[in-house]
Amino acid sequence: MSAILDDLAPISHDDSGKLEDVRRLEIDLVTPDPPLVVRGRFRYVEWWSRDGVGWRRFKYQYDYIDVMNRSRLAYHRHDLPGAPDTLHIHCKSPGSPSLEPHFRAYEVDLLEAHEEFAAVYASGRAIDCAGLRPLITTQKGTDA
Repeated sequence: MSAILDDLAPISHDDSGKLEDVRRLEIDLVTPDPPLVVRGRFRYVEWWSRDGVGWRRFKYQYDYIDVMNRSRLAYHRHDLPGAPDTLHIHCKSPGSPSLEPHFRAYEVDLLEAHEEFAAVYASGRAIDCAGLRPLITTQKGTDA
């Protein structure tokens, strides 16, 4: 996996809990390599649990931060207030308010997220949140 992820920059990673019931994998990339001016940060965190046969991913947070344009695109799966085990997107376009609402999402894996984030980074385009639909949860009056 590191051969795929280190296409943009060297990775740092932490794999904890291999001998426990819950395992956490965290991978970070900062590009370009410091001391050059940082243009992007990629952070991938997954939580896995034993299911009797092997490991099952039950939660994740995949984030791309465009440092130069002060924007963010992220795919998450975790509990939200009033909405357990919720797939959602965080998206902040350049110049938009700092409040990042949640948007509807679909299941992605780490490599799919990285492929999308790397393509946006390599294109030099700013993150564009147009077309994303707001996430509506069952908790009245909130957008989670």
